[in-house]
Amino acid sequence: MIRNRVKDNRMKEIKNVVFDVGDVLVHFRYRDHMRDMGFSEDAVDCLSENMVLTPFWHELDLGIRTEADAVEKYTKEYPQYAEEVRAFWANTDDLVWEYPYARPLIRGIKALGYGVYVLSNYPTELSARHWPKFRFLPETDGHIISALEKIAKPDPAIYRLLESRFGIRLSECLFIDDRPVNIEGAKALGMDALLFTGYEELLRELKEQYGMDVRPGEQSEIVDLEE
Repeated sequence: MIRNRVKDNRMKEIKNVVFDVGDVLVHFRYRDHMRDMGFSEDAVDCLSENMVLTPFWHELDLGIRTEADAVEKYTKEYPQYAEEVRAFWANTDDLVWEYPYARPLIRGIKALGYGVYVLSNYPTELSARHWPKFRFLPETDGHIISALEKIAKPDPAIYRLLESRFGIRLSECLFIDDRPVNIEGAKALGMDALLFTGYEELLRELKEQYGMDVRPGEQSEIVDLEE
């Protein structure tokens, strides 16, 4: 049964839950991945700050840059780490790990009668490599990958794409993301939104704020996408 919540003295019906992916349903473990490949801590710090956490990565999310562009750019800008840059982009299978709660969580929400969708900023080549292996994905009712659309959160157009593509109303959606800027983008379009800070906290907020008593059931170990 779909439940309602009281907001500003009005009853607002939530029919759908929309999830971000990175650091919500999967662990974006870029620093650990570099360490796994034997990078020095100096290299990990430099490439994390200057390659991963940059506007360039957003251009990857927009689908207007490629992995080859990244290799060319960062081997030139950081020649002392050219070998590490090439290794990073040549070995991205373990760049993310699916959280053990992801599939049971989605199943638990759907068991309560809600639709579940995914709205993710994700690069083209990485999505082609990672998404077919996500075990939670077949449980959802639909997904949108930013790079394939050439738009990314918090651009209002990507949120509105949920409506036009899946026939749902943003005003009936609860959006869950780990980045405040994306949360604010969703709220500006009339979505309810929760900033993700952890799995247990999310379960508590879903129950207390939305009446969703989600029972995820059994969880397995973190999913290695190589399995």
